[in-house]
This record gives sequence, C-alpha cells and structure tokens, in this order.
Amino acid sequence: MKGRFAARFLTSFAVLMVGWWGVRFAAFYRAAVLATTQLLSPLVSGWVLEYAAGQGGDVVFRLGAQELPMLLQLPALSLGFVPFVSLLVATPGQGVRRTFVNAVVGGVLYFLVHVAVVSVYPLIMNEPNVLKDTLGVFTGLLAFVVAPLGLWFVLTYPTLRSWWQLSPEQGKG
Repeated sequence: MKGRFAARFLTSFAVLMVGWWGVRFAAFYRAAVLATTQLLSPLVSGWVLEYAAGQGGDVVFRLGAQELPMLLQLPALSLGFVPFVSLLVATPGQGVRRTFVNAVVGGVLYFLVHVAVVSVYPLIMNEPNVLKDTLGVFTGLLAFVVAPLGLWFVLTYPTLRSWWQLSPEQGKG
C-alpha cells in the first residue's frame, strides 16, 4: 500500500509539474490572486494594491504617500497546489469524481488562503517588529506548507479515518 501510494504521488507530481509550467498556470494564478486582492485589500488593510508597470510588473501597496513593495513570490507559493493534488490522486479509495471535487474545493480554499495572506501583507510588512516578523513567518508557513497538507487531510479525512482506524470497528459496541 505504501509503495503504491508513493508511486502514484510521484507520478502525478511529475505530470502536474510538467503541465503546471507548460500551461503557465503560475502566471495565471498570480494574476488572479492579485486581482482579487486589489478588490479586498482596501477593506482588509486600508492599503491599495497597484501595479508599478502594467499587469505583469512589480506590485506595490499604497496608503496615502506611503509605498510598500510586495516581495511575495506568488508563482512559487502557488506551487504548493501541485503536491496537494498529488496527495489527493495518491490517496486510495477516493475515486476519480471525489478526487476531482476535492481538488476543486481545495483549490478554491488554497486560493483564498493566498488572497488572505496577500491582503494582510501590508499590515505585517509595514514598520516591522518582532511580532510582525513572527506573523510573517507564520503566514508563509501557512500559505506554503500547512495549507496543502491541511487541506489534503481535511478533504480526505473520511478515507484516512478508515485507513488509520480512527473510528470504532463496525459491529462492536
């Protein structure tokens, strides 16, 4: 079982990585996160997200006369979606339909995590201090590590529960 899981994970990971870069999904993802953040950021942080030189250019946040460049590499953050989907594909007992639904639901949630992280970016990065540095590290871990693994665990929990025998056996009281 472990060998099959690893083989399915690695195979799907390799295929998804080729497709990821082949269709330039990272650039599309970046544009979608930034467009959504542009709408929400003024409400969340008061800062306005702007492009310094057209849609593909550098991104800055503005608040009055203050300007804060956004240094997050969204294409790199978006890569966490690849191992997430690979984990879904490798999880036995999901079936094609369930895997697809979990990938879509997880993709939307993953996207929203990144929108939230980018929206609060100016609050964390403007006038840094120890607390803000800690929050910055935490949000980075959340966006890149915890989100893909946490979403996989939550979305596949019904299958994982029986795998790990976390529920009482049927017929025993």
